[in-house]
Amino acid sequence: MFWFLLFFFCFFGLIHLYIYFTKVKPIVKKANLRKFSFLVFVWLVVSPVFIRWADRFLEPIFSKWIAFVVLIWIGFVFYLFFFCVVFDLIRLIFRWKSLTSKKVLLGALALALGFSVYSYYETLGLEVIRLQVKTDKLPSHIEQVKIMQVSDLHLGPLLGKEKIELVKKVWEREKPDLILETGDLVDGNMRKKDYLAEELAKITAPLGKYAIMGNHEYYRGWREASEFIERSGFKLLKDQVEVVGGFLVIAGLDDKDCRYAKACTTDFDEIAFLSKLPRDKFVLVLKHQPLVKKETLGYFDLMLSGHTHGGLYRPIGSFLVRFLYETDRGLKYLGKGSYLFVSKGVGTGGPPMRFLTPPDVVIIELINLKKEKQPKSTAVMLREIYQIL
Repeated sequence: MFWFLLFFFCFFGLIHLYIYFTKVKPIVKKANLRKFSFLVFVWLVVSPVFIRWADRFLEPIFSKWIAFVVLIWIGFVFYLFFFCVVFDLIRLIFRWKSLTSKKVLLGALALALGFSVYSYYETLGLEVIRLQVKTDKLPSHIEQVKIMQVSDLHLGPLLGKEKIELVKKVWEREKPDLILETGDLVDGNMRKKDYLAEELAKITAPLGKYAIMGNHEYYRGWREASEFIERSGFKLLKDQVEVVGGFLVIAGLDDKDCRYAKACTTDFDEIAFLSKLPRDKFVLVLKHQPLVKKETLGYFDLMLSGHTHGGLYRPIGSFLVRFLYETDRGLKYLGKGSYLFVSKGVGTGGPPMRFLTPPDVVIIELINLKKEKQPKSTAVMLREIYQIL
């Protein structure tokens, strides 16, 4: 986490320096105004620190607005930097001397504003993606089990009841048998946030609710986060197995970033852990980050993950994420009968912005293959997607 924060603030600072020295300073002629604008840029660089401070010490209504303004600025300035660089490269390659710093800045500002508005708007709705998995591991008397996967709500200073209400609409429409939460439910101080736990507790399922920890729970205080998760009606699985209904095995793996909080299971071996799971039952593995060890293939039927947010900004974000993880979104066959599904999540872990990666909730339909007399198990992500606003 330390190295990530160091990299972020260094890069964030360099972005502001680039914009100031190549665009703002050449335009601003008065020395006093230059000094003032430079100080403003310095304040903007350190402004993310105030999110954590406000979340800890101020009333939720104030911390929410501070988080909103700062995070919107972060998203906006990244767009601004991107378009400034694009225009500068065009000017350099084609030697367009008429493309002055002022014109570049104005053009980049207009594009950054437009993209920021759209990206914020994209976060306000919710896609519902349907996944059908046909298996011969369900008892003959059960035709179908409907599971709702919810991931990455990032409840905290900025995101709250409005995201829960979106999830609740899907729950009311789909009436799932089982609810699984795949990490990053909590992303902030839960002080005076009991009402959020109460809202989540209203969302129930006949076969229960199970959750795992994500990396952000460990960044923000894992003990407080785990208490909130349990108050929300979830059974928290930390490298633990639960047999549901006598026919479903749910294995919840702790996030690898537990090491930052020194909260990992002692001497835990993921390969050995998964190898001991019963293979005559349908095995669901919950793992926040979609990192799959090849040695575990064949030990589970379906792994559910989140974390990636679909790359957030497509196509660049998706391209980068696929270098780090198995995939940035959707269904992937891993081999030996094991599948992976990665949700794009409900919330955002940073700026409330997405580009061509709308948030989602996943409905998984486990269908009894014995009823259809087909030769092997299959998994298909249906294109039937509907919007919740």
